[in-house]
Amino acid sequence: MDLYDKLVDYSQSDVYPFHMPGHKRQVGNPFLQEFPNPYAIDITEIDGFDNLHHAEGIIRESMDRAAKMYGADRSYYLVNGSSCGILSAVCGMTQHGGKILMSRNCHKAAYHGVFLNRLRVEYIYPQIIEEFGIQGGLVPEDVEQVLKTDHDIQAVLVVSPTYDGIVSDVEKIVEICHGCGIPLIVDEAHGAHFRYHKGFPVSALDLGADVVIQSLHKTLPAFTQTSILHVKGDLVDRERLEHYLQIFQSSSPSYLFMAGMERCLKFMEEKTEMTGGRSRMDQFYHRLVKLRKELGAMKRLRLLEEDQKGKNGVYDLDILR
Repeated sequence: MDLYDKLVDYSQSDVYPFHMPGHKRQVGNPFLQEFPNPYAIDITEIDGFDNLHHAEGIIRESMDRAAKMYGADRSYYLVNGSSCGILSAVCGMTQHGGKILMSRNCHKAAYHGVFLNRLRVEYIYPQIIEEFGIQGGLVPEDVEQVLKTDHDIQAVLVVSPTYDGIVSDVEKIVEICHGCGIPLIVDEAHGAHFRYHKGFPVSALDLGADVVIQSLHKTLPAFTQTSILHVKGDLVDRERLEHYLQIFQSSSPSYLFMAGMERCLKFMEEKTEMTGGRSRMDQFYHRLVKLRKELGAMKRLRLLEEDQKGKNGVYDLDILR
């Protein structure tokens, strides 16, 4: 069977996608139905449509709107996923042969960046939640101890939230890093939805992180492989960062992906009752709370609950996980 045929069969089955991407293939949703035939709008860099690698027209305006939505100084569409954002941040915010402080649970893209830039690495380790057998959060004091004794560190990279929804005390880590004049990169790939409901944790961008990378496709209605990188503050050399974004992203960025990201964010910002993204997220959140309450009655399985806060480095929890 061809891949195409297998995908069609899967889409027509009764299997519910408890996996990415965030749109969950809900083709009955008007938001998805309105997207045109992808072949009809698939183009390359032609007059009037700007160029992601030298954005100064319609794409630049679109990314500027995204930055305004999220409260960033600059935001960049990523068509090669969060991986290229992490690679660009690691290489763009350290010197070749320099040194970085990373949490040991980083995505493999971070290690690829270390390899490519020939970096020396110091690690901080997440705590362990023994009763669940998963990683907890990062202790800010561990970051502080390294930065106080190792003055060669050029950037700090942490993961928050983790795949399991564990959020570390990013605000405190920001304070520590900035006290040493060092920028903080946060891999927030699983937290693009945070800003769309007060019941979710606060985004690292709102807490002062210098670079925040989010995978729109993980939790929002966006195509697989679409992500966004936000920059805030004066500790980041944006020209250098943009140079590496050009290195690690395709020279033929998909206009389908970029239009999908733009449309996703526009939908999520929509406040129209019952149909806008924020309203739907509110509906989803309350259904989620109800479901977790019901699941809390399980006899053989346990949910990770709010009582974990303040223990094992856990500052907050994303109940969506």
